[in-house]
Amino acid sequence: MALEGTLRDFSLADIFQLIGLQRKTGVLTLRTKDDTVTVTFLDGKVVGADSLTHRLENRLGTVLMKSGMLTNEQLARALEIQKETLQRLGFILTHYGIISADALKQALQLQILQIVYRLFRWKDGDYHFSQETTIEYDRDNVAPITAESILMEGARMIDEWPIIEKRIRSSDLVFRKKPMAQDNIVVVTGGDEADEVDFDDNAPPVKRRKTHSGSDKIRISQEEKQVYELVDGRKTVTEIVEVSRLSDFDTNKALYELLTRDLIEEVRGQAAVAAVAPTPVDESEVAETPVPLPLVLFLALVAVASIATSFKNPLNSLSPLRPIGRASAPVETRKAISVERIHTLGNAIEEYNVVTGHLPARLQDLAPYFASTTLLHDPWGNSYRYLQQPSRYLVIGFSPDGKPDTDLFLSRAIDAGPQASAPTKQEHGGIVLID
Repeated sequence: MALEGTLRDFSLADIFQLIGLQRKTGVLTLRTKDDTVTVTFLDGKVVGADSLTHRLENRLGTVLMKSGMLTNEQLARALEIQKETLQRLGFILTHYGIISADALKQALQLQILQIVYRLFRWKDGDYHFSQETTIEYDRDNVAPITAESILMEGARMIDEWPIIEKRIRSSDLVFRKKPMAQDNIVVVTGGDEADEVDFDDNAPPVKRRKTHSGSDKIRISQEEKQVYELVDGRKTVTEIVEVSRLSDFDTNKALYELLTRDLIEEVRGQAAVAAVAPTPVDESEVAETPVPLPLVLFLALVAVASIATSFKNPLNSLSPLRPIGRASAPVETRKAISVERIHTLGNAIEEYNVVTGHLPARLQDLAPYFASTTLLHDPWGNSYRYLQQPSRYLVIGFSPDGKPDTDLFLSRAIDAGPQASAPTKQEHGGIVLID
C-alpha cells in the first residue's frame, strides 16, 4: 500500500515512526509551494536528506566554514578542483588532508539533521514514500540515524518552536545588545548550569538570575554567548543563523533566551530599516546595461593570472588548515556564503533560460520558483548586481564596505533558447567564469 497524503492528515512524526517501526527502505518526498525535501531511509534509518533550496552538496562547504574547519580560500580552491574532476567535495577535502574523515562525517550528519529538523516546522504539505529494495548513499561518511532519535529531538522542537516564535516573530528581525549588558554576563562551562528561563507559554517572560560569586551576574551558556556576539544591530535573524555554528532551532532558542534575560533588544522603526535595507538598485536599469568590455577583459586577466599560479600545485591553496584570526573569521564565513549564493544564482539564471528561452531581465524574476528571495542579497545586505545581454550575464558581489569584490564575480556566456547546451567555461576560485 502506497504511503502518501498530506501533513494535515498524517503528521511527520507519524510518518517517521511508521517507516522506522516497519524498517522500510526507500525515499520520502515532502512538498510545499516553497520547497521540496527528500529523506532517504535504509531499514527504517535516515541515511540522507536533500532540499531543493538547501542542496546538501552545495551547503557542505558552509557547514564546514561555520564549524571553523575550513577557510574561504580552501573552499574556493576545493570547488575549483571539484569542477575539474567532478569528484565529491567531501572526497576532495579529505583526499588533500584539509579535514579529517571524522570531521566530514560530523558535518554531513549535521547538515542532514538540519534539513530533517526543518520539516518539523511544516504545518502543511504533501508527502509520498517510494519503497525500494535498495538505495545508494555515501556509506563511507554517513552513519544511519535512527528515526527514534530524530523524533525525540523533533518532539522538543515542536513543543518549543511556538513559544520561541512569539518573541522571534520573523527571520527578518534585527536585534542589538542592550547597553551595559556585557558587564553582567558570566559564561558557564562544563557541568555548570545557565540561568533557568521561565518557558511557560502562559506566563510573561521572567528571568531567574543566579548569583555568581555573590554578585547579580547573568549566567549564559557557551552557545548563547556565541549567538550574543553575533548580535550587532545590523544582522537579521536569518544572517545570524547562517554564520552561527548552531542549528536553526538552537540559534533561535538562544536569541529567545537572550531576549528573556534583557541582554538584547529588537531594533524597531526607522533604525531597523536603516540596519537591514540595502541601497535601492534600479534592477530594470541595470538589466538593460550591457556588460562593459573593459570589465570582461579585466576579469579575464584576473582569471588567467590566477590559473597560471594556482594550477601549478593543487595543494597550494588547500594546505592544512591554518588558524583563523578572530577579526577575519566572520568576514571569511560571510564571503563563503556569498560565493555559494552567487553559484546558486548562476544555476537559477541558467535554469530560467532553459525554461523560458531567454535570460531573466532582473534577479527578482527568479523568485520564488527558481531561487529564494534571500539569495538576492549578500550576507552584508547588499543586492547582487546583475547585468545581462542576449548571450551573456554577469553577477557581481560586494565586499563588506559595499565595493565590488573581484573574488565574487560570475561572468558566463550562454546560448539562448530551451535547446541551449551547457556552456563551455573556465573557472577561477569556483566563482569567476570567463568563456
